[in-house]
Amino acid sequence: MLIKETQAPYIANKVVIDLLNSGFVKFNHGLDKSKAMIEEILIENITQERELEDEIKEIIAEQEEENEFMFYDVDRKELFGMMKRKLAKEDGFILNKTDRLNNLAHQIVEDLWDAELIDYEINDGKMKNIVFDSMDMFVKEKHQIEDVVYDKLKNYKKELIAGSEEWELVFKSLYEQELKKRGML
Repeated sequence: MLIKETQAPYIANKVVIDLLNSGFVKFNHGLDKSKAMIEEILIENITQERELEDEIKEIIAEQEEENEFMFYDVDRKELFGMMKRKLAKEDGFILNKTDRLNNLAHQIVEDLWDAELIDYEINDGKMKNIVFDSMDMFVKEKHQIEDVVYDKLKNYKKELIAGSEEWELVFKSLYEQELKKRGML
């Protein structure tokens, strides 16, 4: 997965901040409505990818049940990737990171404009580039941010159990602190 559902609000926030800071965009109904629409677009895309992956898991499970010996020496990760590429192509779902972010950027700019949430006087390509660059930067930095947060969790005063509710809350808090430091929240 390119992005996770839990990251959608942060990405939407980053896009809105970058559009605001560009000086080219006027938000007609405040930032929150635009942020909500962007988040909705991202979650819809994430959901489509999750549904595609669930379909693949079902197909593999059915095939394993029918032909368990056929899967004895199969690299399941490689099989999953091959099937995902094939089904994505059939469904018209974009997997390539650059193409996918480009498509999302186009959709975001178009939907914000159509909903009259923003006005701008630069060409659509420049607007799309601002949105694309914003999402691309987030995607590139998300692993660095997560690594910093995991290191902080390892050295946390109280030992937390990974996956516990308390661990999740502390992770989210540290994650948001790191985003704020980087000007992404």
